[in-house]
Amino acid sequence: MPRFMHFSDTHIGYRSLVIEEREQDFYDAFHEAIDIALENSVDFVIHTGDLFDTWIPGNRAIKEFRNGIMKLNTKNIPFFSIFGDHDRPRRNGEPAAGIFDFLGVHAMGRDQFEYTVRRFGGEDVLIGGISNMKGYMKPRLMEEYRKADGIEEGYKNRVIMSHQAIDPFFVPEQCEAKLNDLPLKSSYIAMGHLHDFMERRAGPLISYAGSTEIKSENEINGFRKQGKSVNIVDISNGNADLTRIRLKSVRPQLKVQSDAESYIDDIRRSISSVKNDGNEKRPLISLEIHGDISMETVMQEISQFDNVIFSRPKIKKDATIPTIRTDSADLRDYFSAYLKDERLADLAIKIMKHTKSSDLEGIMKEIEVLYIDNRQDTPD
Repeated sequence: MPRFMHFSDTHIGYRSLVIEEREQDFYDAFHEAIDIALENSVDFVIHTGDLFDTWIPGNRAIKEFRNGIMKLNTKNIPFFSIFGDHDRPRRNGEPAAGIFDFLGVHAMGRDQFEYTVRRFGGEDVLIGGISNMKGYMKPRLMEEYRKADGIEEGYKNRVIMSHQAIDPFFVPEQCEAKLNDLPLKSSYIAMGHLHDFMERRAGPLISYAGSTEIKSENEINGFRKQGKSVNIVDISNGNADLTRIRLKSVRPQLKVQSDAESYIDDIRRSISSVKNDGNEKRPLISLEIHGDISMETVMQEISQFDNVIFSRPKIKKDATIPTIRTDSADLRDYFSAYLKDERLADLAIKIMKHTKSSDLEGIMKEIEVLYIDNRQDTPD
């Protein structure tokens, strides 16, 4: 039975807060994923985009990738990848991953759907890829998906890679395609781009493997619930089964929202909630304080926590943290809470409605009405 590892969005070379520790975090997660592939005796590895954080990675990022691939190469494990929006090369650029084709690295689907057929575990496996296509390339994406579904019959085990935001996995307005647009004759559709793990069976098994390290504070809640992991997939006779294996090297990250009087105590409580699980990395805290306090005071007070890394704190001068009941709130409640202006909240809702239909003229009219109203309310 063929077995492979699917991982994604490693963003090798990314450095936040201008500290080497954070750059190292992304290398640690990448190498741990490679080790998991070796420990689970996979036949091949697939990566669904944003391998590097930029299409022109630094020398260290390239070296770390090479070292990981050399470990796979010692076991003759091929590596198949596509390009995400971060590492897609410019029109005349050469992809960094392409340098290592002699080590079994296959960069696929740069400008069109590509596939290869290999034999693993006594069964043929079709492995295909479509790199990230958005903006002016979006119409072409539909054509490439149709090509992937139009491959001649005879290959039961079909693994298709794609790096896109797909409705209903993500906000429809920011997606390039819908679920039914995908090549649903596949056995396993390996997705990249979204950083949280998701899966669904819609004929084939469809899965976003998620990122291997937390790149944005927007990922913190997802990380607290399900961690960061890689997918180990067994495929046979057209059926795919997935096992998640959690990465242990990921730096713990916390989001602390508090007020000027309580934030130190809240930081302590958050730190105490972090489970060690053998991970000795200092937690990274994203701190937001509501109230009248200076940045100088905050920086001085948080300096007592030498076992923590802080991103730059955010200070909101409003005295209270906006709270919204999630069981009854609608989008307008959120706009009202953060814009603190009912007319602006109304405008935001109207613009959202026009945006869904690409009605630029309607948007401009709504803004013009608000402008006229403000002129009328302003004394001469």
